[in-house]
Amino acid sequence: MPLFFFPLLFVVPFVVLAMILFFVGSIVMRLMFFVAIAAFAGLVLFGTGLFGALVRALGSGVRRAYWAYQNRRFDSPAPRRDLDNAAFEDYRRATMTKLDSEAQEFRAFLAKLRQAADAADFKAFLNSRRAGS
Repeated sequence: MPLFFFPLLFVVPFVVLAMILFFVGSIVMRLMFFVAIAAFAGLVLFGTGLFGALVRALGSGVRRAYWAYQNRRFDSPAPRRDLDNAAFEDYRRATMTKLDSEAQEFRAFLAKLRQAADAADFKAFLNSRRAGS
């Protein structure tokens, strides 16, 4: 084998590899271009175009329910619904009033309990400081 072919043995694989990478890269770039175009078309169609009203109608209800669930409050009573049964409404109203008053009494009891526990802890702290001095 002539000596001038020896450097070509090192160069040819790199040239072939570069050609393969260029070919594969061009295919990948074309695919990425078409994916970007399809994503943009989908955004236009689903965001503001043909299906926008449907997506907004479905999405807003789900979002509204999610945020209502996340921001729910347990300390205020639920909004009342009037039913056709007056006797049940009276019973329900009386029961809800009773439960609300019991809940207020329980909160007041817990506040007194916390205050008593704090007072006992503070008294113990003062006694330990006096005994240590």
